Amino acid sequence: MIYIVTALPCESSPFVEKYHLKRDGCRYFPLYRGDGMSLIVSGVGKMASAIATTYLLAQNLKPGQAEEEEGLAIINIGVCGAFHQRHPIGTPVLIHKVMDHETGKQYFPDILIEHPFKEGSVETHNNVVRREDVLSGRVELQADLVDMEASGFFQAASRFLAPHQIYVIKVVGDYLDVVDFDRQRVAQCISDTLDAVEGFIKQVEGLCRAEGDVLTQDERRQLEAAKESLRLTVTQGHQLMDMARRYKLRTGRPLPDLSEFIQTDVKVKAEGKKVLERIRRLLLYE
Repeated sequence: MIYIVTALPCESSPFVEKYHLKRDGCRYFPLYRGDGMSLIVSGVGKMASAIATTYLLAQNLKPGQAEEEEGLAIINIGVCGAFHQRHPIGTPVLIHKVMDHETGKQYFPDILIEHPFKEGSVETHNNVVRREDVLSGRVELQADLVDMEASGFFQAASRFLAPHQIYVIKVVGDYLDVVDFDRQRVAQCISDTLDAVEGFIKQVEGLCRAEGDVLTQDERRQLEAAKESLRLTVTQGHQLMDMARRYKLRTGRPLPDLSEFIQTDVKVKAEGKKVLERIRRLLLYE
């Protein structure tokens, strides 16, 4: 299953038409469903995106389904602004780093597949950023692109899914100089990327399907026991599963014995975080 989050109806309409998605009876958001795909229109802003993403995943995923369902991933797709003009208008960019301007937090999608896109970073702001804001020094940008949703989307999605299941694709729509918002132009920018996005979606589904098959039943039980005994949060549990999958894909070997960590007597979550870091060093650097 592929989940897609857009901010605006004009960003969603090309997907609705191409994939023949049908409007769901959802009272809270425009929600569309089709064969193997669900799309939600969040509205503008990182809070709106976070709420819509949470609603979409919480309503559709059963406990444990994120690790078990084959080909499951979520993608935030929409237009963005760029200060520098290195990318022509309409260029799709796969985001490898999401920055939140207000909080300073950073998020890193785990891009493990070949793809046809340029890669770049995006900085999410609460308010519209205009070119004169940057030129005057009122706003100092730290990323290649600017948007208003990506950090909220990624933070919410990471509560349910592992980093390799979460993607952000931003299409350069302007150079921070928009005066009159043109919905048709935005829809055309998204529509022009659909062939590349369709191929990317197939690759993502293949990766997530392969990743889901990597762990044996005994290894899954060992990891679930570790999550419980270490009192890991939902996000930390996803991180542990993701590290385990990457270890097996990288080394081609079974997981090392984690019983030492499972038997650790953890009384507070901070202790579990420390043990998780030891497991990280074992799985990522062995």
